[in-house]
Amino acid sequence: MDSKAALPVHHSRRWRVLFTAVSAVVLLAVHLSTTRFLRTYRPLKAEYETLKPTPVVGEIVWALCPRLDDVDVPPGIDCASVIVPKDYFNASSGTASIAFARLNATKSPSKGSVFLNPGGPGGAGMAMILGARGLGRSLADAIGHDWDLIGFDPRGIGRTRPAAKCFLSDQEEMLFNANTIIQQGMTVPSIRNVSSESLKHDLVEQNRMFIVLKKSQAKLCAERLGDELRYMGTANVVRDMDFMSEVFDGQGAKINYWGGSYGSILGAYLVNMLPERIGYAVIDGIADPVNWSSEPSHKWPANWLSSTEKTYQMFLKDCSEAGPSRCPLARYRGEPPEFMMQRFEDFFDRLALSPLPTPDATRPSFLTSGAARGLLLMYLERPAQWPLSAFAFSQAMAGNGTLLANAILARRGSTERLAVTCADSPPLPPPTAEDLAEEQVRTMREVSEHFGASVGLGEPDGGCGYWYTREGGVPERFTGPWNASNLEIPMLIVSNTHDPITPVSSGLLVNSLMPESSVLLIQDGPGHCSVAMQSLCTLKTIRNYYAGILPENGTVCGVDNPTFPDPDSEMKEMQMSEEDKRLVEAGRRLEEVIFQARGW
Repeated sequence: MDSKAALPVHHSRRWRVLFTAVSAVVLLAVHLSTTRFLRTYRPLKAEYETLKPTPVVGEIVWALCPRLDDVDVPPGIDCASVIVPKDYFNASSGTASIAFARLNATKSPSKGSVFLNPGGPGGAGMAMILGARGLGRSLADAIGHDWDLIGFDPRGIGRTRPAAKCFLSDQEEMLFNANTIIQQGMTVPSIRNVSSESLKHDLVEQNRMFIVLKKSQAKLCAERLGDELRYMGTANVVRDMDFMSEVFDGQGAKINYWGGSYGSILGAYLVNMLPERIGYAVIDGIADPVNWSSEPSHKWPANWLSSTEKTYQMFLKDCSEAGPSRCPLARYRGEPPEFMMQRFEDFFDRLALSPLPTPDATRPSFLTSGAARGLLLMYLERPAQWPLSAFAFSQAMAGNGTLLANAILARRGSTERLAVTCADSPPLPPPTAEDLAEEQVRTMREVSEHFGASVGLGEPDGGCGYWYTREGGVPERFTGPWNASNLEIPMLIVSNTHDPITPVSSGLLVNSLMPESSVLLIQDGPGHCSVAMQSLCTLKTIRNYYAGILPENGTVCGVDNPTFPDPDSEMKEMQMSEEDKRLVEAGRRLEEVIFQARGW
C-alpha cells in the first residue's frame, strides 16, 4: 500500500469536523446528522443534474426518485445524494455527490443499513432498489426486512457526480465502438495449433488496432474529464462507504455490505482497509483482489478463466442430456459432447475466414468469429440463458446470425468501467501488441484453449497505460495486505464450482488469506455468482447470515433447477411454499441486475 493509503482509516470524523466548521459560516441552516437520517428536503431535479452552488460535506440532498424503465417508485423508498469529499486527503479538491436509493426497513427496530453493489464495475446501485417488478422488496426478502437497504451509485457511475462519461451521448460511444475490435472481439483463426506463429501474428495485428482505439479512447476521456478521473477508484468508494455509514446510522456504526462480481473486489477492499468498522459482509462471485490490484488488466484473464473449460464441458453435457427438443445444438439425446464442441470449432473457423452477414439484425451488420466465441463465453456465465443461447447458436450455424448479432449490438459502452479499473491498476507502461498477443496465447495454451483470447467482449478492459491516472496519479491505491484478522463478524464468501469468469479458486484464496475472519460457502453449480442458478440452500444461508447465523466454513449447497428446464422442474417450483417462492424470485431478480451491471 502506498504512503497515502497508510493514513489512519478513521479520517472521516476528522473531515466532518473540518467541513462542518466551514459550513457553519457558509450555511447556518445546514447541519450533519449523527443520528438516523435527519432529513433536509429541498426542491431539486430528480435527475441530480444540478447541485446547489456551495455543496456542504455531510449534507443529504433529498430528491424525487427517478422512474427506471418507466416503472413507478414503490412506497417506502427514499432517494437522495450525499455530499462527500472528492479527495479524503486534500480538502481543496472539492466535493462529490453520491446518489443513492434507500429501501426502508419494514420491521422494527431496524438493524441499520446494508450497502449494495451489483458489480461491473459500472453497475448502478440505485437500480437494485428502483428496478422493475419490485426488485428492492425482493432483495429485502433475501437479506431481511429489518435492514435499510442502500443502493448507491459508486464514483463516476449512474447519477453520482462527477460522472465518468467520456462521450457526449450513448450514440456517440456506440459509433466509436461500432464494428471495431472492442465490439467484435478478437478473432482466433483456429485453435488447432495454439502455439503456431501464424496465430500469434494474427493476434498481434488485431492488438495493434486495439491499441490505437484505446489510445483514442484515453485521450478523449482525458480531454473531457481530465483531473476528475483521479477520483474514481475502488479505495475512494470504500472511503465513501465509511463516511456515509456514519451519516446514515450514527458515529461508530458498523458498515454492512452485499456485493456480487466486481462487488467482491469492493468488499475485499472494504474489509481489509477498515476491518474494525465491518459488521455483516457478503461477497459473491469472487474476483481475486491481489491479482486485480497488482497486475495490469491484460494479465487478469489467466486468473479469471481457471474454471471456464469445465463450465463449457458442463454446458455441452447438459445440452446432450436435454436433447434437441430443449437444446437444439444436440442432434440427438445423448450425443457425445465432443461432437458438439467440434461443430462449434468448425463454425468459428468458418467465420474467421468469412464473417456471416446479418442484414436482419437491429442494425444490419455481420457476425465475426471473435464476436461469436466471445458471446459463447458470456453465455456460459448465465445458465438461465443456456436454452436461448443454444437456439441462437443453432440458428447461426444454419446461416441466420440475427440473434447473436443483436446480442452484440445491445452491448453497452465501457468508459465508466475503465475509470474504475484504470484507477485501481498499477501505473505501468502500456504493453505492446506483441505483449498482448503473447499473453493471449499463453492463456489459451495454459488455462483455456477455447476462450483464452476471448475475454474482451464481456470484460472490456485495457488501455490503462494510456489513461490519465497513469501520469496524474490517484489519491489512494490500496494493494493490501489482504489478511484482515479482526473482523467482529466473519465475512461470508460465496463461490460457484463452475463459474467461468470468477472461479472458485479466487473464493478459496480470499478465504485462506482471512482464515479467522471469513467463512466460505460453495455452491455446486455453474454460472457467475450464486444467483445464476436457483439454490434455496444458498439463499437461506445468506439470509440466515444477516440474521446472525453463520454457516460452517466450507459448507456446500446444491442447485435446485436444471440448466435446460423441463416440465418437472417447473412443477416443483409451483409446489414450493410462498416464502420459498419469494426467495427464488429474489434470486432471479438479483441475477438480472448483476448481468445488467455487466452490460447485458
